[in-house]
Amino acid sequence: MSELLIDLGNTRLKWRLQYHGLVQSYGAMPTCSLSLEQLHACLPASFDALFLASVANREKNSLLETWLIEKQIPCNRFSTQASFKDLINAYRQPSLLGVDRWLAMVAARQLSQEAVCVVDCGSAITFDYIRADGRHEGGYIIPGARLMVQALTRDTANINICAPKSNAASADIQSSPLPGTSTFDAVSFGCHKMALHGVRALIKEAQLNGYGILLCGGDGEKIANELGLTYIEGLVLNGIAEVAELDKH
Repeated sequence: MSELLIDLGNTRLKWRLQYHGLVQSYGAMPTCSLSLEQLHACLPASFDALFLASVANREKNSLLETWLIEKQIPCNRFSTQASFKDLINAYRQPSLLGVDRWLAMVAARQLSQEAVCVVDCGSAITFDYIRADGRHEGGYIIPGARLMVQALTRDTANINICAPKSNAASADIQSSPLPGTSTFDAVSFGCHKMALHGVRALIKEAQLNGYGILLCGGDGEKIANELGLTYIEGLVLNGIAEVAELDKH
């Protein structure tokens, strides 16, 4: 049986095709420009079942639903649980915790039975703390560099002149050891530094409190490389596979 796993986020759609637990192919595409034509062109044409975790808006979810109806494929959609095995959700209302954060924690718990902090660096940067006994202690959510840039370009007129909204939303946020010599570079470099130093400070605090660190998400690899930390590709997809009990090899 072939399974298509999809993690539909605010910035990217991440997917993985598995056959009896073996990864056959994988990929990602920007969510902002998602279209029915793109789904047909970029996602696998043939599979038996789909497993979906989504935090995207109604429009993007509806687009994916239309694609599935056309393909006549059953969809197994995941929601956040109060617990999974020995992992206990800290939220009083578990459904209010983003399913991507939950599934990343599920996957992290399978990788380590020690206290761990899961840092997901996407549109927002999230920190979730899991004790060694599996109890989730809660977390933090801070804006990622792109959200900071978008806020500045949206709400500050002179920066809008230098970097229109249409460009700011899709720009690759760059880092530099030197200050920017244009307004948009100053914003881009500055927001990256704010995100990096915020992540660095919270990670240092977590390490001092005895937590191991796992980074994931679209910007996670860059930050992991800069800080010398472990990056796990597709942690949310790993969580989907774990909860769905898909065959492993």
